[in-house]
Amino acid sequence: MNKIFMFFRKISGNLKTTVVRFPVVLIFLAFISVNVSILIEGNFESQEQLITRMIFAAIIGAFLGTAAQFLSERFERISKYQLIIQTSTFILAAIYFFMLTTDDRYSQAMFIRLFVCSFALFAAYLYLPSAKNEVIFGNVALVHFKSAFTAILYGIVLYLGLTAIYFAIDLLLYKLDREIIQHMANIVFIFFTPVYYLSLLPKFNSKDESDIRKTEGVSLYPRVLEILVSYIVIPLITVFSAVLIIYFIKILITGIWPVGQVGPMVLGYSAVGLFIYILGSKLDNKFNLLFRSIFPFVLIPLVIMQLVSSYIRINAYGVTESRYYVVLFGIFSIVCSLYLILSKKKNPNTIVILAACFAVVSIIPPVDAFNISRKSQTDRIEEILIRNNMLSENKIIQKSDISNEDKYELTNITNYMSRMGYLRTLDWMPEKYYEENEYYNGFKNIYGFSQYYDRQYPGEEPRYAYAMLDTNSPIDISGFETMFKINIYNDTNTKEQTVGTYTINNKDFVVKQKSDESGELTLIITDEKNNEVIEISTKDLFIRITDKPYEPKSMLPSEDLTINAENDNIKIKIIFENINIERPSNEKIWSNGSAFLLINMK
Repeated sequence: MNKIFMFFRKISGNLKTTVVRFPVVLIFLAFISVNVSILIEGNFESQEQLITRMIFAAIIGAFLGTAAQFLSERFERISKYQLIIQTSTFILAAIYFFMLTTDDRYSQAMFIRLFVCSFALFAAYLYLPSAKNEVIFGNVALVHFKSAFTAILYGIVLYLGLTAIYFAIDLLLYKLDREIIQHMANIVFIFFTPVYYLSLLPKFNSKDESDIRKTEGVSLYPRVLEILVSYIVIPLITVFSAVLIIYFIKILITGIWPVGQVGPMVLGYSAVGLFIYILGSKLDNKFNLLFRSIFPFVLIPLVIMQLVSSYIRINAYGVTESRYYVVLFGIFSIVCSLYLILSKKKNPNTIVILAACFAVVSIIPPVDAFNISRKSQTDRIEEILIRNNMLSENKIIQKSDISNEDKYELTNITNYMSRMGYLRTLDWMPEKYYEENEYYNGFKNIYGFSQYYDRQYPGEEPRYAYAMLDTNSPIDISGFETMFKINIYNDTNTKEQTVGTYTINNKDFVVKQKSDESGELTLIITDEKNNEVIEISTKDLFIRITDKPYEPKSMLPSEDLTINAENDNIKIKIIFENINIERPSNEKIWSNGSAFLLINMK
């Protein structure tokens, strides 16, 4: 009991110290948590964009506040101006709000900027305690890793405990609001977990004896972590390295360079390798020393392979933010490898400061990821338009008879420009299509053809399509006695199942579905005695749709989604409201969706 009391007393003491040490950070975290609660409640939907922008700015403010505190602790002269530094944190967060968030719409660019800026600030405050080799960087990295792991683990346990209590009360005592679970997650993971993480961080540069003892205590390398890094992770990386090296040799022999699959693989390998290099900088066992001596040499040719692969893809499809960062990380990896090979000190804190510098460069115009990507894709789309005589005096000329390849490229590039919020930078794009919904619904009005996705490559058969009924157009129901809705689905060999029933003239009928080995879906109507009234195949319609696939938000007229069938007993019309279709090959077809059944008994 005494140990439990001491444990909570220690936590309480750490939290009190954190309030004094990181007051600015706590203000930003509380601000974020409050605004997330507002979004959860959904009472200010019209202001959702503004609230999100404020949350983004506050996240940057929290990172700035943490970095500012470590800066003050590292340099005594600067600590005299701590009030000014803390005030400037709010000013910089406000600047970020007005200059680096988008004021009228969500965009992927806004999220990428947040991630990159946060990463740069994290790298900065990770580096600061070891600046000019004041303390051993390996200790700093280890403490941050242990603190983050512990805080996240405690946060998960606390949230699971609170969730269990919530469901116990909800099931046994009183029905609770479902939003309470979201509020608990908000408080635990957005406020408690970061605060507890900060409370575990010692004052690395303090001269106080108690702070020094605390730093030394939390800098001890856990035996479990040493085993994990040295005898599990490093051997796995070594085997993975061997696979990549063999693949690299295969490429040199065959001369066939990979196009897309190798980039993420090498990028992940490089990131994990550098992380383990930093985390294991304190270990002196043979496995770790061998890894540290070989890894930089192995990394260079593999990253060069990745860069060549990225160049091939960029040359074909232009620059996007993801390709920009893949190339940038590749260059960063080579620079780090050269430093680790040529430098005598091989201080791993240089890797962190280099990472921060590269991250900052990626958001500074005109070499930032956004400007370069936007210009690259703008040039691509305008080249296609000019080649097809679709652009004149900064105005679009609609055409539907261009090649399918150009339709595909225009569809994908313009979709990308829309997601990133770049449509407003195109001089020839009508302003009314800047908003995502207006853009997707009005795509055909822009170019003269519907969005096109049916790009086929040699040796590739799979085709996918999603079609949706244009509900703004009326449906002709004349000549039919009843109409109802059914949901259908199949894979291959779906057993016969009932999907609907109806009654006409006091007689009951059942609508069933079945599919054969190829996935061909058939609808069957039977009477009260289970006698078949009619059988309708969907194959012809589904093949017609997959031969001309449409993007999910494209709308089709009812005649393009209708199957008509009749015999001496019944007349039927099937109008699909929406349908997902996948053709893994010419012999197989999978589908699911919903449809309106219009029936008239003769």
